[in-house]
Amino acid sequence: MFEATQNVMLKPTESWRETLLDHRVMDLFFTVHRKIREDSDMAQDSLQCLAQLASMHGPIFPDESAQVTYLAHLVEGLLNMINGIEIEDSEAVGISNIISNLISTFPRSVLTALPNELFASFINCLTLLTCSFGRSAALEEVLDKDDMVYMEAYDKLLESWLTLVQEDEHFPRGCFVQPAVQVFNSYIQCHLAAPDGTRNLTANGVASHEEEEINELQEDDRELFSDQLASIGMLGRIAADHCIPLLTGLLEDRVTRLHGQLQRHQQHLMASADPGTVDRKVLDDLYEDIHWLILVSGYLLADDPQGETPLIPSEVMEYSIKHSTEVDINTTLQLLGSPGEKATSIPGCNRTDSVIRLLSAVLRTSEVESRATRASLTELLSPQMGKDIVWFLRRWAKTYLLVDEKLYGQISIPLSTAFGADTEGAQWIVGYLLEKVINNLSVWSSEPELANDTVELLVTLVEKRERANIVVQCENWWNLAKQFASRSPPLHMLSSTVQRTLMKALVLGGFAHMDSDTKQQYWAEVLHPLQQRFLNLINQENFAQICQEEAVKQEIVATLEALCGIAEATQIDNVASLFSFLMDFLSSCIGLMEVYRNSPETVNLIIEVFVEVAHKQICYLGETKSMKLYEVCLTLLQVYSKNNLGRKRLDVAAEEDQYQDLLLIMELLTNLLSKEFIDFSDTDEVFRGQEQSSGAGRAVSAADVVLYGVNIVLPLMSQDLLKFPSLCNQYYKLITFICEIFPEKIPQLPEELFKSLMCSLELGMTSMSSEISQLCLEALSPLAEQCAKTQEKDTPLFIATRHFLKLVFDMLVLQKHNTEMTVAAGEALYTLVCLHQAEYSELVETLLSNQRDAVIYQRLADAFNSLTASSTPPTMDRKQKVAFLKSLEEFVANRVCTRSATVLQTRVKLALFLCLEFVSYCLNTSCNGIVHWSGSVIMSDSEDDVPQLSAATLAALQEFYAESGRTGLEQNSIKTDKFCVGAVEEDWGMSQFWYSEDTAIRLAEEVMQQAGEHGRIACISAPSVYQKLKQLESTRSDSVSAVLLEFDRRFAAYGEEFVFYDYNNPLCLPEDLLPQSFDIVIADPPYLSEECLSKVALTIKYLTKDKILLCTGAIMEELTGKLMDLKMCSFLPKHNHNLANEFRCYVNYESSLLS
Repeated sequence: MFEATQNVMLKPTESWRETLLDHRVMDLFFTVHRKIREDSDMAQDSLQCLAQLASMHGPIFPDESAQVTYLAHLVEGLLNMINGIEIEDSEAVGISNIISNLISTFPRSVLTALPNELFASFINCLTLLTCSFGRSAALEEVLDKDDMVYMEAYDKLLESWLTLVQEDEHFPRGCFVQPAVQVFNSYIQCHLAAPDGTRNLTANGVASHEEEEINELQEDDRELFSDQLASIGMLGRIAADHCIPLLTGLLEDRVTRLHGQLQRHQQHLMASADPGTVDRKVLDDLYEDIHWLILVSGYLLADDPQGETPLIPSEVMEYSIKHSTEVDINTTLQLLGSPGEKATSIPGCNRTDSVIRLLSAVLRTSEVESRATRASLTELLSPQMGKDIVWFLRRWAKTYLLVDEKLYGQISIPLSTAFGADTEGAQWIVGYLLEKVINNLSVWSSEPELANDTVELLVTLVEKRERANIVVQCENWWNLAKQFASRSPPLHMLSSTVQRTLMKALVLGGFAHMDSDTKQQYWAEVLHPLQQRFLNLINQENFAQICQEEAVKQEIVATLEALCGIAEATQIDNVASLFSFLMDFLSSCIGLMEVYRNSPETVNLIIEVFVEVAHKQICYLGETKSMKLYEVCLTLLQVYSKNNLGRKRLDVAAEEDQYQDLLLIMELLTNLLSKEFIDFSDTDEVFRGQEQSSGAGRAVSAADVVLYGVNIVLPLMSQDLLKFPSLCNQYYKLITFICEIFPEKIPQLPEELFKSLMCSLELGMTSMSSEISQLCLEALSPLAEQCAKTQEKDTPLFIATRHFLKLVFDMLVLQKHNTEMTVAAGEALYTLVCLHQAEYSELVETLLSNQRDAVIYQRLADAFNSLTASSTPPTMDRKQKVAFLKSLEEFVANRVCTRSATVLQTRVKLALFLCLEFVSYCLNTSCNGIVHWSGSVIMSDSEDDVPQLSAATLAALQEFYAESGRTGLEQNSIKTDKFCVGAVEEDWGMSQFWYSEDTAIRLAEEVMQQAGEHGRIACISAPSVYQKLKQLESTRSDSVSAVLLEFDRRFAAYGEEFVFYDYNNPLCLPEDLLPQSFDIVIADPPYLSEECLSKVALTIKYLTKDKILLCTGAIMEELTGKLMDLKMCSFLPKHNHNLANEFRCYVNYESSLLS
């Protein structure tokens, strides 16, 4: 199948212009695909080529006119390819990638310059494909397919629509309305049950999921399909005149039917008193319909409000304004305020605002749910529907409730009248939502996800002061606060997470506008009982004896959760009050660390309190307050350290949650460091009227706390611990922060900790994800700058930076890396070059001296000269650094380490001519005729004749032979020469580094000896060993057979002994490679990563009878032992080009390599 990760953008240089702007080239690829599309593997390759052609950009286009011409031909070819065919599963993602690249790459001005008819045809095709892929994606879900290719393709096309409609001002007005209607209707139909929709219909005799499976999936729909829903919501806004009334009508219909069904079930239950006799099929279909209608409505009416001030979408506002003259305001308010009545029963309901009516439909759903709970029908309700309702209301309230007219150029009168500040509508709906929250917490306390969504709605109501001012005037709010503070049922039954968020909401509400007496009374009812109960408990004389009792532990845990909630409620205008309140608790919490040191859950919760206080408050604290927090955090760390003396680094069988305390400690240290980056403190304002000091004579600083914590963390971290993603990410974030903020402290670390830190940085750079590698690179620059400041050249840090220079140099110049890391790697390289200029020059000279191709040598020399073109030696000067980074970007973009651009272009030319010959020959043999390609390709008239290459193709072939040099197997070499190590050149982009002659011989002789007479040897990603085995065959009497498993298809020249091998699919092997069919397996995994080695290990263990010889980095020693029980050898393998990482051999048998 086509994989999206294969989608590579194409940015050729001007030298490709004549070749790639020739329309015949594009036509060739379309023709080839039509010929081979039924072969899924070949179709994948051809679609990849077309996707790259659709992404082509850069200097290859001389002007915009050339782009328009190219794009027009591309679109025409795409339409011709798609029209009239039934798209195969294997083509769906490839075609969607072509369209996605086309839309995202070409400027809007180029798209709009296409001929009108062609552009309209393209949009129509995109519409039909989107609807078709959407239906097929829904069918994939019904059939529970493993490979969701249509779902992936559908997501891709929806992203393309989102790109188009977000910039619709560039296109003719209204050109996307009808397409949006079609895609929106198709989506709704796929998610509704019959007769309005097609959801859950049987297909080809295969029934849909069981209902319980569907319900389980629904729990994650908001996250699983968030991108889809965002795109559908945007399309719904584009066609608001159609989509908003459609959603309203469908939802009102479902709610009416739901109400009727519940009434009938109530009557049935009253008659039979046996809930088991109720048929839920109709109810379940209604619930799922309502589920999707509410989700789509929420995404249509509002955007995700995270991070920015939520605004009513302009399309929705314009739609409401456009129809405001047809709206009766009073009727609209009556409709809004009557959720217990059917909308159609209200006179004049058709003259109401459609946006408000859609909200009212959700409120009617909520009202049906509430009435059902009051009628003791809760067991017939769907918790999922309850979650959907409060999710929608929260999303809606953030955007519409107390709408600020100053933020809009134009405002809808119905919306401002219903939801604006100081309106009866706003007060009514705040009261309604608060009542909904209280009812949910009472009825659904046993449903933690629904309860959590409910308290998040409550937080939304009070997180803005204007909304909180209305909330605190409600009697229900005060009743809720009293009930929670007294731990009365059913609130005390809520989960700890929900109680934490509820406390956050109650604290936020306390900062609403109230007179001083009222506010004092409020805090006395909310916070004072918490403090009093806690102090009374821990100050009891027998606390040490009763502390492990379940009731006491529950009270402690509830208090700690409440403290976390209080910290989470911190805002700039309440930080002074909350900091003082929390500081009174923190010292007591440290005492609890001793009491509950054998209770990991409680210890973790205690640390979490400190984490939340630091996270939410440190950025607002002035120097004095920060010092107090540093002091108490240092004490916490000291107690934690004492309680963890002698702790083992890792239990191999342990789960990640067993190291939650370590993760929290690292989070705490990171949060304390964040003040160096984010500091909003204004002591005079935030802590006005509180005692200040200059900070003179302070005892504890952030550096003291963090470095003390590092002394705890570093000894506990190991390579095995770093396999846990959250621990790994937090650890590298922490050490990067430390290196950036306190680089002068790193050389002061104890020797073993310093070595551990340096090893961690190297491991992160070479064996972790690109995100971790980037963090490590960011840590190197400040360390190198620190060395430059001190000018001390014999320190461990200075020596370590010299080692990192080679690592970074190899990463940028020799190895394949994520281009997003180029900037971080470039900055690290520049600072390291400034520090070690002689070593850098030596690296360059070594690289150049190893180049036997004169063309490559010259291009590399020119590239390095331009990289350091300045006449003065590099220094830490900013201007020099910027110039270096700019030159480096060009250097990396045009990297030519493996072959010259001339040879590459010649190969492409040859490939094109050969493709032309192939297509022409296929057409000729199938049509009994002669096919000419502008006279350059000439085939025989007879089908029986052996096809002959044209003169043009022969010329291209001769040019290829003349210029290819050593890029592949020599054309005229004798049989034994083709097995020379180096007969196929290293491709560093594929992480290929051939062994030296001595090493290849030693390893080949070792595996021959271990395989024995007539033995079988498998060489996995070790072609130089395979080559040496073939050379040694003629010199030895004992015969062995060898197979090469290799990703590089250049080695296919070795015939049947070559097996294509991709470690990403470790067991995707030919049928004739039977399990345990090789006497020994030698492997050299291409990458130093846990993922690569783990997958290669699966292949090794599948093929070998017993013996394994593995060649990989020294840093993988621990993992090789764990995966395959291998031991490191004394023998040191060497390469023709020195590697940055120490390389070793590992075996699982007695071998001379060990000694």
